[in-house]
Amino acid sequence: MMAVYDLLAPHYDAVTGDSAPEAAFIRDIIERRHGRAVTLLDLGCGTGGITALLAGAYQVSGLDISPAMLAVARDQGLNHLLSLAAWESSFDRACEHLNRGGLFVFDITTVSHLDQMAAEPQIVQEFAGNYLLIRVRTADGTVFDWHIEVYELQPDGMYRLLTQTVRLRSFPLADIRAALRARFTSVEIISDGESADTQREERIWFACRKAA
Repeated sequence: MMAVYDLLAPHYDAVTGDSAPEAAFIRDIIERRHGRAVTLLDLGCGTGGITALLAGAYQVSGLDISPAMLAVARDQGLNHLLSLAAWESSFDRACEHLNRGGLFVFDITTVSHLDQMAAEPQIVQEFAGNYLLIRVRTADGTVFDWHIEVYELQPDGMYRLLTQTVRLRSFPLADIRAALRARFTSVEIISDGESADTQREERIWFACRKAA
């Protein structure tokens, strides 16, 4: 069975853009809260763009469900889990693999942003002569299907269509925080936006420390 994003892996970096600002943001989070960190495991590393940028500061390893993404990573996510129990299991595994006093840092797409995306007719983006089209739809307001189409420019000037549907879900911040506090000694919510209401942000970061 094809893993999520396998078809889109060759175009992922071109669509998502420069990883340097996000890598710098993550490094700042780590250094402010765990300045002696030496090793880093990047869960859901995708094509490894951020992983590679952090390799100069830490001993890094990357893990992803998509073989095609990892193939791109060698050459150079939580919202996909659809139940809170699956999120909690992921938190358990992260806690188990951390050294004592270690830091677990991750980001999520918020419920409000998924609602906003579903309200849009579609998103169209051009990159390097190719076109990306995304339609986000939900039947029940909890699970969101991202219908992704890439129109890939061919040498003869024609386009090849690549399609994939990705399912995402998010949960209220209070539920996520409660699950984390049951496993970590400290849980901090970090916003990378300017809104005073974290529930309205597109993405929220969590920094969680394991008991020393």
